Amino acid sequence: MVGSYYAIMMSFRLIPIVCMALGLCVPVAHSQDAAPSTTAKEKRGPGLRYGIADAPKKSRAIRLAAYNLQNLFDRVDDPTLDNKWEEVALQVSEDRAQALSKAIRRLDADVLFLEEIESKEALTWFRDTYLKDMGYVHLESLDAGYYRGVEQSVLSRYPIKNARVFLDTKLATSAKQDAAATDKKAPASGDSSSSAPEDSSKFQRSPLAVDIEFKDGYILTAYCIHHKAGGEKFNDHREAEAAKIIEFVKAHLAKNPSANIVLLGDFNSTPRSTCRELYRDAGLINGYDYRSEADRLKEKEELSESDRAALREKYTTHESGRPIDYIMLSEGFAKDIVPGSFFVLSTLHPGDAYDWKKDEPPAGYASDHYPMAIEFTPNDQPSKAKAPKAPKAESK
Repeated sequence: MVGSYYAIMMSFRLIPIVCMALGLCVPVAHSQDAAPSTTAKEKRGPGLRYGIADAPKKSRAIRLAAYNLQNLFDRVDDPTLDNKWEEVALQVSEDRAQALSKAIRRLDADVLFLEEIESKEALTWFRDTYLKDMGYVHLESLDAGYYRGVEQSVLSRYPIKNARVFLDTKLATSAKQDAAATDKKAPASGDSSSSAPEDSSKFQRSPLAVDIEFKDGYILTAYCIHHKAGGEKFNDHREAEAAKIIEFVKAHLAKNPSANIVLLGDFNSTPRSTCRELYRDAGLINGYDYRSEADRLKEKEELSESDRAALREKYTTHESGRPIDYIMLSEGFAKDIVPGSFFVLSTLHPGDAYDWKKDEPPAGYASDHYPMAIEFTPNDQPSKAKAPKAPKAESK
């Protein structure tokens, strides 16, 4: 199953190799985060591109989702944040707030994990203003220790317990500090990136860990992740973050091997990256393996280049054309997943001519990421129900 995923995501990388063998010159992407070249293709305008246009009809199972909202800042100045990173340039417009809320309504997740949220207060305002009839009576968001003020959060129709972050956790990184930040989300006005504080010995943005309680004592322990952004020079930092999170998971599984654990969010890592492979090698199962049976069968067919590209785009999670968001499952939790339930939901792509550094996004634009979801049926033996406390967490 994983092999098919790699085959689709990497098929176009064979093109430069063939061209070089023929003595032709082709553009080569040197950064992990470089977007696919469109020079040989007709540029496409704004519209739906990645993911599927309509979310599948919900079954009686629980729908679990993750969505990076790309700087959900409210319209109230936060005196604790340096305005070099925050506020006027990032306050969510009415148009984008409406677009985000429409996407969330279409998604209709029972438990929705979010990245790039300004604060618990900002998320509460957004929920109460735009999602007040969605049944998200439970909400949690904790400071992730990030200089720009964004954090991971969760909206849920089920009780949230034991929310925690890991602000003081030390990572096993090299002594060399990361270079100045290249975070795309910093405000375009001013040269603020040159003074971005970096500390590769800590999480760039601490994961948010919570326990979600369902019927009959079923507990799902979730880690909402937003790994360090940037190109190859930040690989070590991402990998150190992944190694520490895997350490948390292994400690949990040592106490309860059948525990229900999910890691989900923005991993800032492509499928072949070492960071992504660390999770695979730790025994965590990719939610993508639970995509539709029709797509799984189609991957085995002899497809045209356009058909294979369309299939790849169906599971792409970022507007740059890369799959960098994941839902990773423990073996115990994977047993409860509904086969064929994994999907990525489409929202408006701004078009190939759009430049995030200087252009205003088109009307109806929600985020540079696309929400992904999977469904599961809570079904535990009593021995699986208790969730051990995560190590060295800071509860708030």
